[in-house]
Amino acid sequence: MIKKVVLVGPESTGKSTLARRLAEHFNTVLVEEYGRIYCEKFGNDCDAMDHCHIAAGQLFLEEQALPNARHGLLICDTDLLVTQTFAELYLGQSPELIQKWAASQFYDLYLLLNTDVPWINDSIRLFADRRQWHFDRLKALLEEQQRPYVIISGDYEQRFRQAIREIEAILKPETIL
Repeated sequence: MIKKVVLVGPESTGKSTLARRLAEHFNTVLVEEYGRIYCEKFGNDCDAMDHCHIAAGQLFLEEQALPNARHGLLICDTDLLVTQTFAELYLGQSPELIQKWAASQFYDLYLLLNTDVPWINDSIRLFADRRQWHFDRLKALLEEQQRPYVIISGDYEQRFRQAIREIEAILKPETIL
């Protein structure tokens, strides 16, 4: 049985870097963030169709990676809850299709990255002033949908160590009483 761990959080909280480090640490496959790949190629001016395309692309990348996961673990650098909340930021609301797809996905552990690291500007990031709203919205969705999550905070090394501990906890075989 493959355990799926996903990193979620606002822009510039270190998701991609942490996801890569975790995949390397656990010697397993990383599912990259399709939204970043898409926006780097086509730009940030996304409409509802673009967000649906991004959601479908994310699902496709994950489906392709799952058979190659090693050591019972797959690391995902985002999910459709993040796609849903980005659509809300861009458009004011998320297409229903994305909401339905997001609600149907399950991960064994969600690592919700806090906003307590500096925002770093790049050609893709646009919402420095909305990071706390984005964090709060993701947290609310995780709670509403009763998803297993932990908040990852601190500097980048602290985040890495905390994430390793949380992942190791779900990988340990359950004790039979």
